[in-house]
Amino acid sequence: MVADIVRLERRDNRLRPGDIGEALQHWTAIARGPAARLVDDFGECPCGCTLAYREVLEIALQSMPRRAARELRRLVDATDQLFLSRTLPNLWAHPHAPWWEQRM
Repeated sequence: MVADIVRLERRDNRLRPGDIGEALQHWTAIARGPAARLVDDFGECPCGCTLAYREVLEIALQSMPRRAARELRRLVDATDQLFLSRTLPNLWAHPHAPWWEQRM
């Protein structure tokens, strides 16, 4: 899986080396951390120059080879479930926004 991540980070111009590992680490920290951070910090720069941590993981899950994506999916799914269990639906969120942006 690591080799597939390295290849993807080199190939996809939306990513830089280390982005996927950093995104997984921060997404996990957000889901496990204080409740105030659950909706305040998705890893976006105020100027919009970086992708949100969960968005980086979604890019990886959709772009990696099937076997590697399954391995990463197991890690991400556990964190997603924790995030979902600690947040509520945001009824005012844009309906076309990613699911993680539709939580509060």
